[in-house]
Amino acid sequence: MDESMERPCPELPVDVLVHIFARLFYPADCARFQAVSRSWRSAAHPPPRRLPWIMHPAGAFLNPSNRVLHHPVSFPETASSSNRRAHVRRSFLSFPDNIRCVGSTDDWIAIDCQDAANRHTYLLHNEFSGTRLSLPELDAAIGHVSELFEIHKVLLRSTPDDVIALKTNHVSCPIILTCRGKGVWLPEQHACPLAIIIDVAFLGDRLYGITLDERLAFLDIAFDDNGVPMVTGAKCVIGKHFYIWSNGEDYDDDDDDDDDDDDDDEDEDDDDDDDEIEDNEEHTYDLTKMTEEDIIGRGIKFTKVDESPRYVKAKCYLIESCGKLLMVRQQVLSPGGGFNEMTHKVDVFEADVSAAKWVPVNGGLGGQALFISKPFCKSVSATCSEEIQEDVIYFIDTDDEFNMRSKTISAPRDAWDYNNILRSAGLQELTWVFPPELVT
Repeated sequence: MDESMERPCPELPVDVLVHIFARLFYPADCARFQAVSRSWRSAAHPPPRRLPWIMHPAGAFLNPSNRVLHHPVSFPETASSSNRRAHVRRSFLSFPDNIRCVGSTDDWIAIDCQDAANRHTYLLHNEFSGTRLSLPELDAAIGHVSELFEIHKVLLRSTPDDVIALKTNHVSCPIILTCRGKGVWLPEQHACPLAIIIDVAFLGDRLYGITLDERLAFLDIAFDDNGVPMVTGAKCVIGKHFYIWSNGEDYDDDDDDDDDDDDDDEDEDDDDDDDEIEDNEEHTYDLTKMTEEDIIGRGIKFTKVDESPRYVKAKCYLIESCGKLLMVRQQVLSPGGGFNEMTHKVDVFEADVSAAKWVPVNGGLGGQALFISKPFCKSVSATCSEEIQEDVIYFIDTDDEFNMRSKTISAPRDAWDYNNILRSAGLQELTWVFPPELVT
């Protein structure tokens, strides 16, 4: 018998084929399945819109729906091939020790590869399509940094060829803009109050940032003659006025004077941050000499729960939803300490820039669901989905859900393997990754 002849494909019951296809994760596997035969192709019904996946910084994808763990098909070999120290982590993780996921946007993840000389190489990787894009301009700008340097967020404005915004933990370059093939923008020494911004989000082409005391700033983006994106101005549009910078000059905005009088509860920490920004001009841009004083936190503050002596963590997130800019305020309790956190209270506000105030969102989210994590937040339509619930907020750090209509918080699901994997990473580093059918 000629071994080159194709073997007949197995004929399996339709219900078995449907079950197999429903469990496939990668688009390439779905395509191979449909190419087997006509009967296999007929069983390949489009799956419903599923929950997004949780990305562990060390390289594993977690399926919140069934707690199944997936390993990436491949990972960048640029660092591991030249680094003898690189070895694969515990069996449930996939990246070598010198490769780490540092952020995500939709179906793209941002990867940091570190070689034996401690040089960093940055990549964008799409696990669903297998596309991998280098970021040489970013390598040149922040490829040689201190061990204290961290990237907290990597946001794509639209596609990988458009503006990419990074949020870091360094006071001198808290926000970085880049465009592939064009270049990188780093802010001048504290040219604007970027260091007090704890989260950023795109609303269309516009970039906004929020501070720990919930002031909202509009960051004006323009392009130089080489097509490099840059922040040309910053203006506080909601909350107590901070100093405003535009085109390299400081000026006062009289329209915000009333806000200064109305906000007597301003946190002293933020005032200190403003002073630090102005008094720290002598700092250099040598990112290899970063000290503890240069570190910006992740934007978490502690507050009391009613009359109780207990304190809760208060976190704020910016997220775009249906053309609106929302702020999600989450209060988190740690009754057992450590990683045993649970959501205590949730408030959602819509930015009304014309009125310069946050407007409470009561009722639902217009049929949307919000997926919240420090590295990436996204609003998704729950229409035609068996898994995504409308008007529900999914929190990655506490593994619970808040229903906007009933005002109830679901208890975290008890799955030992799942929670054990979550605890192996810093909860602030877990991020959502969205399958192609959820990216609209």
